Amino acid sequence: MVVASENRSQNTSGPLLIRIGNKWVNLEAWKKVHPGGDKSMERFRDKDATDQFYSLHSKEAIAMFEKMKSVAGPANPQIDSDTQVSKAFGQWRARLIREGWFERSWYMDALFISIIFALSVVGSYIAVDHPIIASVLIGLAMEQAGWLGHDYVHGRGKASYVLGRGIGSLFNGFSSAWWSNKHNTHHVHTNQVGVDDDIANDPILHLYLPDTDKDVWFRPYQYIYYHAVYAFLYVSWRIQSIQYAYGTGNYKELLCISLNYVWLATLPLPVALGSIFVGGWLVAEIVTASHQSEEMIDGLSYTFVEDQFNTTRDVMFSDPFSNWLWGGMQYQLIHHLFPTMPKYRYGAMVEEVEKFAKQNGLTYRRANVLEILKMNFETMKKYSVVKN
Repeated sequence: MVVASENRSQNTSGPLLIRIGNKWVNLEAWKKVHPGGDKSMERFRDKDATDQFYSLHSKEAIAMFEKMKSVAGPANPQIDSDTQVSKAFGQWRARLIREGWFERSWYMDALFISIIFALSVVGSYIAVDHPIIASVLIGLAMEQAGWLGHDYVHGRGKASYVLGRGIGSLFNGFSSAWWSNKHNTHHVHTNQVGVDDDIANDPILHLYLPDTDKDVWFRPYQYIYYHAVYAFLYVSWRIQSIQYAYGTGNYKELLCISLNYVWLATLPLPVALGSIFVGGWLVAEIVTASHQSEEMIDGLSYTFVEDQFNTTRDVMFSDPFSNWLWGGMQYQLIHHLFPTMPKYRYGAMVEEVEKFAKQNGLTYRRANVLEILKMNFETMKKYSVVKN
């Protein structure tokens, strides 16, 4: 379902004034050096970005903000997120920080890294004699490296920074800088049509009916072929990563990416390609499951907490293998509320989320794996219809 938001003209002149907490700051001088790009900041001109800022930024960035001089706010500020839910969320997040929910367990990190290395080594060793099994094992390693790299890139601190960049490049040939810029927009503006690139899969796949001049003849068949298309996710991300790293002159990242292709070159071609398709297919099946059947927002929305509950769904498993396979992404809502929290904390957060939702009149959306797959099929079928 596409939900309309209030589309208002965006002022792009004068100082870039943004409110964080109860303080307005002028970020005009910072937007060109902002790691997430200037567009992400411009979207919050004359608006409140409290929840979005604290959800994604490090202690160092928060400390820098606290040292900034407070300025007078705009004459007619557009504040959408200064709600009771937002205030309750800020208090909740502060308590979780005090209780250590965002601290990493390096024992758990070592375990996940060891599994990825083991799958890669065994798969590479048997690649010649058992190519199908090798493709599955290396594909699983790539998938799990994607989840762990994702976790580290969201994480804060020097160790997370190094591991996030290294794992993503070495195991999957990804540009973490490219992915981070795109993905952080997804976190801030989840399922917001025209803003969130993670739902912009047209013309191959459609999650809403396109304008007539942008339609394609094969859309009526997307519910038949979408599973096959998912296998090409990692191919697409690899191409975009190389283009971004080369285009931005990030030659250190290009070097790390090249090491992945050196590894693939040592494998039989069917195994190298097969593992990329397996890893990409698994990731695509999982990451689409908890968003694409939820509400789509037409335009920009700034009610961060409410938007996450409306556009995201968690998937519940009872067996350890499925929980490992989904890599924390079964707790998609929890991840969206607290992206810098290590993924192995999510399971214990379910009761916390249930309590917060009940206290604040929100719906905690959950499903089992069969329900979520059925919902996604129905979504693909729904947007396969030919418009009259």
